[in-house]
Amino acid sequence: MRFDVPKPRSIQRLPTTRSGYPVPVITPRGDMSETFTLAELPDTGLTVVCPCQDTGRPHKLGAMCHDLQRRTMRQHRCGVCGKHLDPRTGLVFIRSTPQTWDFIEPPLHPRCMAYSVQVCPMLARHAEQAEVLIARSMQLRERRVMAFPDGTRGVSQYFPLDAPQARYAGALDYLVATPVKPDIYPCPAWLEHHAPPLT
Repeated sequence: MRFDVPKPRSIQRLPTTRSGYPVPVITPRGDMSETFTLAELPDTGLTVVCPCQDTGRPHKLGAMCHDLQRRTMRQHRCGVCGKHLDPRTGLVFIRSTPQTWDFIEPPLHPRCMAYSVQVCPMLARHAEQAEVLIARSMQLRERRVMAFPDGTRGVSQYFPLDAPQARYAGALDYLVATPVKPDIYPCPAWLEHHAPPLT
């Protein structure tokens, strides 16, 4: 972890791991393969639910709690600090391939992205080749797991958000965001010329 990157105020309030990494708000606790279950919910039908926040286990960095991911997306909150996103400053996504237009990771504030792409090992590893997308709005859809043909990996399909027919099609696991008409920058150029100061 780089300790020379200043923490924005919104990230300073997050809990940290023993090694000092800030814990994003969508981070589960413990091994998710042991915690998530399927439940029939009134609003969404068959849904993946994750009671991971109720355990005393350490945070699992790099994973996403299904419940926290969906709540963060629906409430238009930053996937790192959890505070409300302002469309005027932009909803920021990062991608490693130009073909990617659908995102399971919630968008971030510009300042949270500028910090994360320098500190998060997963993002920093690909930052030189990555692109930053900044949009003023996003379209949300439901990703529903339809089947597990090999017993381990599910086949998923996307549905409009809250579509009545979707609840009968499969289990809702995550929401998917598609940025609308984003501005696109190479990540290094965005960091150098467009990203807001961290403090």
